[in-house]
Parts: sequence; C-alpha cells; structure tokens
Amino acid sequence: MSSVTTPTRTPVLTSAIKPDDVVILVMGKTQSGINNFINQLTKSEKGTGQLSYHTENVCAYKCYYAGQRFIFAVTSGLNNEELLQGAVFRAVATWLKDTYRQSIKLTGVIYTHSITDNSMSPADVQSFKLLYDLCGDKAADRVRLVTTMSDESKAVQVEETLKRTHWQSLFKAGARSERFDNTSERAWIIIEDLENTKKALLLQEELDKGTRLEDTSAGKHLRQEEWVAQKLPISASAHYHFLIPTDSGQPEGWFERWIWKPCLDMWRKFAN
Repeated sequence: MSSVTTPTRTPVLTSAIKPDDVVILVMGKTQSGINNFINQLTKSEKGTGQLSYHTENVCAYKCYYAGQRFIFAVTSGLNNEELLQGAVFRAVATWLKDTYRQSIKLTGVIYTHSITDNSMSPADVQSFKLLYDLCGDKAADRVRLVTTMSDESKAVQVEETLKRTHWQSLFKAGARSERFDNTSERAWIIIEDLENTKKALLLQEELDKGTRLEDTSAGKHLRQEEWVAQKLPISASAHYHFLIPTDSGQPEGWFERWIWKPCLDMWRKFAN
C-alpha cells in the first residue's frame, strides 16, 4: 500500500477543487472519531491540526495518495449539539451546490458513528434521516457508515441493531457499514473501497434544477422537524438530558424510548 505523500493536511478553497479530484464529504458529531479518522488519512500527528466543531462551515483539506489528489470536505455534522442543525445543513448545501456548479461530483460520503454512544438522541435519529434525504436512492451506495472506537463484538451488535432501525433506509438503498480501528491502513481501506465512482447527490440535483433549499427532500424534512421541535417545549434545548435526574433508577435510554420518542411521533403525525 502506497504512502501519503503530503505529511499533513492542507486547506483548499472550494474554487481550487477540480473534477478529477477524489472528493469525499466526511461528517460526524463531536467525539465520534472524525478527527482521528482524518488524521490517519492525512498523516497528521495526534493532537495537531484539530478540526473545529464550533463552525457550521465546510472545511476542505487536500492530500496525495498513490499519485491521486484527495479532497476531504469535513463538516461538524447534522447532529452537533453546539450548533443549530439548520445552519449546518445550509452550509453543507451551499458547499455542495458550489462544487456541483464546478462539475464536481462526490466519490463518497463518510459518516462516523461512535459505538460508545449507548442511546440515540432525537438529533442523532434526525441526522440519519437527513443523510438519506441528502443523498437519495441513486447516490446512497456512495455512503459509508463508519463505526469508531470499536470493540469488535460490540460493533457487530451495534451495527446489526442500526441496520434494522435508523440505518435501514440507507442500507436498502445501497449504503454500507465499515469499522475503523484507529489505524491509517484501515482508514485508507475504507476510502479505497469507494473506488473512483462519482455521483451527484440528490440535493445537488434538486438545487441545480432551481428547487429552493427549503423545498428539497432534505429541506422539507428539516423544516417539518423544526416545526415539531417548536411545538415541544422540552426540545427547546438540545441538552434536554439535564431535566432527567441521574439517580432516577430507570434503565439507560428509558427517557428516549418511553417519553421522548412517543411524543415526537405523535407530533409528527399531527404535523402531517
């Protein structure tokens, strides 16, 4: 396996990205392992060049591998609790629209998910739905759902559960899961598995046709979710867990399963 010829990642402007580059969008919330994944790909030393999760902007980095220039476009993710989801989504949409106008199509979309997350917040669930609406059926095969911080036996269990639930739509459309073991070799195996097939995402095609962002498939979904959130006082803060006593004696995840999800489902039906 060839080595990366650029020792550290180098920022690159959107206008400098070329159609023959291998362009990959990388997403994942804070502490999901996204920074380490990019570091392993670009040979950045641990603790250097940390990615910023406090801005909704998409940051693109270039590196060379096996004679090919790779562009990794990194965003803080659609489920970052420190940022408004709509702001992150609009930034991603703008970047995708600008690159598509330059005749650039994506080779892949990487979404990192830590298996140490024992429960799914509403933001987590919504982010997977938005990811599906962002890519669409035709480009879903470009998606790699990468589990990080892997305990092998636990990773299998988590992946199988997610495939039956929150990842189901993506998997039916052709997405795949991968496991990242914090090594450069494994990171590049995941990237190489995408090969060099390039596709436009559904959102890019919709925007290119002149569809307003709020009227795209992903935009409609986000708009409905935000409407529901406005109607549920408890969702006014993304950090709603502070409302739950830590010594309640209830099993982990009980609030999401028995209170939050039924309420959210009820309001979704009402919204429709």
